[in-house]
Amino acid sequence: MNEQRFAYLIRQALEESSDRLPYRVTQRLERARHTALDRAPETEVVQPLMSGRLGAVALHGSSGRPSLRTRVLSIALPLLILAAGFYGIAMWSDLEDAADTADIDAALVLGDDDIPVSALADKGFGVFLRNTRQ
Repeated sequence: MNEQRFAYLIRQALEESSDRLPYRVTQRLERARHTALDRAPETEVVQPLMSGRLGAVALHGSSGRPSLRTRVLSIALPLLILAAGFYGIAMWSDLEDAADTADIDAALVLGDDDIPVSALADKGFGVFLRNTRQ
């Protein structure tokens, strides 16, 4: 914050002292400024779309609005990433369920025939089999 305050004080001092400069000096400074601006390459203005952690930025055209491509990407890309995440979670869950079912089937094939039918219908039976094998 001190740097901003210092810069503000310098700018204020320069503004006040510019009124006391001779006319020839101010004209030369103005011509030099215009020459520098004419020689400077034209650049596109970069402005943040959102503040905070995301820090997304977009290139603005001469109209000052983000281009259509930027607007479409700013909507479609997060949705696409979200859908891919949900798909990955669903696939992982299916693999876990398949592994649990394979464990139960293997335990049944290798197990005794003394297992009651009510135990096979119990949802916690797979957990019981895993815990008894350890």
